[in-house]
Amino acid sequence: MAPEELRPVELDAYLAQPSEAEREFRRLFSPALPLVIFDIGACEGEDSVRYSRIYPRARILAFEPLPANQTLVRANFSRYSTVQAELVPVALSDHEGDAVFHVSSGRPADPFAGENWNYGNKSSSLLAPASPSPMHGWINFKESIVVRTTTLDSFCASRNLRHIDFIQMDVQGAERLVLDGASAMLPRIGAIWLEVANRELYRGQSLDREIMRFMRSHGFALAFETYRDASTGEGDHLYVNLRHPRSWIYLAGRGCSALLRRMRSVARRVLQPKNK
Repeated sequence: MAPEELRPVELDAYLAQPSEAEREFRRLFSPALPLVIFDIGACEGEDSVRYSRIYPRARILAFEPLPANQTLVRANFSRYSTVQAELVPVALSDHEGDAVFHVSSGRPADPFAGENWNYGNKSSSLLAPASPSPMHGWINFKESIVVRTTTLDSFCASRNLRHIDFIQMDVQGAERLVLDGASAMLPRIGAIWLEVANRELYRGQSLDREIMRFMRSHGFALAFETYRDASTGEGDHLYVNLRHPRSWIYLAGRGCSALLRRMRSVARRVLQPKNK
């Protein structure tokens, strides 16, 4: 499906089914809290709508650089009265300026999410695909556009945001670019859910073990992981910030005693004062 053929779709069934990220964030954060939430790579804004329902006092920033998707985000925010979410029409990266954005399109032979679903608009990336062949056999990259970029640090400074409670990130291989642009804010982020892969789908992407090492070196613990399909190597990681007491309560609540022992060791190593 080409980007110009995208259409608003019915999200009620999608929103009615709790996502794995939703279940874990519910364990971490009470619905009564006035959270700051970043939805990075918001696509059609469906998860911003989801979190606005769970956290009615939250402030949600939905980052989406693809113009065709931005139209759908606005339509969904209007349709579902998502008044506390704001569309930010830029790509978060490791620099401010402009960048080439590789636009995905296509439709699987077996429409696994039903006929009334946009498939091809969910794989666009700041990184080029690693292979000239269609990704997963059906996702094509026939178009590139130029989009505006900024860093998470610069954006937060411009909005006077001093912390972020949690981030959901789905940027199709560009996770490390976003993280590299967040060096000042990382200590002040409570939790990060991000998509990972154990094989290169996009040229130059950091794989799951590299992301894990990076996050651990910045004081985060891998608290949850799931892989959807062994054939694609794609999955999701949840990292929690060990500087925050909530993270330890969450880990204890999951019964992760072995993980807690490992994380105490990591925390002592990462958080101990450094000699000047």
